[in-house]
Amino acid sequence: MAASGLELSIGDYTLLAQISQHAPVRLSVLADLMEVDKSTLTPPAKRLETRGFIVREPDPADARAQLVTVSRVGKQAVRKLWQARAAIVAELMEDWNTADVRSLATRLAAFAEAIEKKG
Repeated sequence: MAASGLELSIGDYTLLAQISQHAPVRLSVLADLMEVDKSTLTPPAKRLETRGFIVREPDPADARAQLVTVSRVGKQAVRKLWQARAAIVAELMEDWNTADVRSLATRLAAFAEAIEKKG
């Protein structure tokens, strides 16, 4: 997200956000959650690791596997990304009245519920 000043691709941003939400986690588990092939997560994971945003550690349940977690630097990046995202949304909605904001919130909640039911 360019507004954050971090110069992350959408793929790197998405993976960092998913790791942040599910860590510690295997990339294979994230691939299943994201409904993508694990091989597609390897390049962005390497880029995030090179930048110090994520760290790999052995999986205590299986020494052959690795878990990824967000580093302290990565957590700062996630915070910066979310702040930039919130600022953009706030700017887009600055002319909205309270009723419109509440209506959007209600409809988004219903949409999220429909997604959960669909599974």
